[in-house]
Amino acid sequence: MGMMRILDETGDTTITWAVDDPATIAEAEALFARLVQERKIPFARAAGAPADAAEKISAFDPNVEEIVWVRPIAGG
Repeated sequence: MGMMRILDETGDTTITWAVDDPATIAEAEALFARLVQERKIPFARAAGAPADAAEKISAFDPNVEEIVWVRPIAGG
């Protein structure tokens, strides 16, 4: 089972999918595409791994255990 965690102003939203369920994969993939369009940044990691083990990704992979989304940070 895979999980997406969306960290934003509303809190920490969790979305899951099952690797053997095409419908949940399609929903997660559509959400991934929408969040990319919103310029959020996805990182993949093994479930429970430390934050520094996360790697930035650019495409949805249903075999990833956890995808964490963050908003871009503006600085200056």
